Amino acid sequence: MMKSLKNIFICVVLFISIILLSTTASAQIAPYLYFGGNYQYDVDTNQLTFTDNYADFVEYTNGDYDYGTDPIVGAPLLFGILTNNTSNSLVFSASTFTVDGYFTATLTNFVVNNSELMWGSLNNIQRLDGGTSQYVDELLANGGGIGNIYMSFTPTSGGVENFTADSSGAIGGIVAAPEPISAILFVAGGVALAIRRYSKKRI
Repeated sequence: MMKSLKNIFICVVLFISIILLSTTASAQIAPYLYFGGNYQYDVDTNQLTFTDNYADFVEYTNGDYDYGTDPIVGAPLLFGILTNNTSNSLVFSASTFTVDGYFTATLTNFVVNNSELMWGSLNNIQRLDGGTSQYVDELLANGGGIGNIYMSFTPTSGGVENFTADSSGAIGGIVAAPEPISAILFVAGGVALAIRRYSKKRI
């Protein structure tokens, strides 16, 4: 009976550890594309639109920064119209996202909290440049066709952007690759092996 309870306890600890460590491993990694621009929100249509958004610079996987050698620097960023959920003004519909001439993707999980989009999802990334950008090379290699996008909103009127009235302002953001699933599995496997070894020593 004691051994059975002990095994159950070990399984519970293993399960919780894998979840916690997998969540930690599910982060963003290079390459990073930094961008800035402007936004407008229309409370009558519940639509969020963007203008004058451009790629400012990139950071490659090796940590090097590029302010203009990669042709993607300076490219316009195009967002489809995002419509918010009227029952929750911080949750927006899916849309398209394009770095003009370089890649396009579907933008989902667009949830704004405290004036920040905390890593929305870019799915089905499709290359458009035919191989001229090192940034796109690394994004596809590290993300496998998916990515993440962060965005901060700075309303012209000041305060926190909650999309409850007509507003506009500036944005700044980052497009990154997600942590590879192999890294998550590696962490989870390491936890499982460590607990198994510990349990053998204790028996």
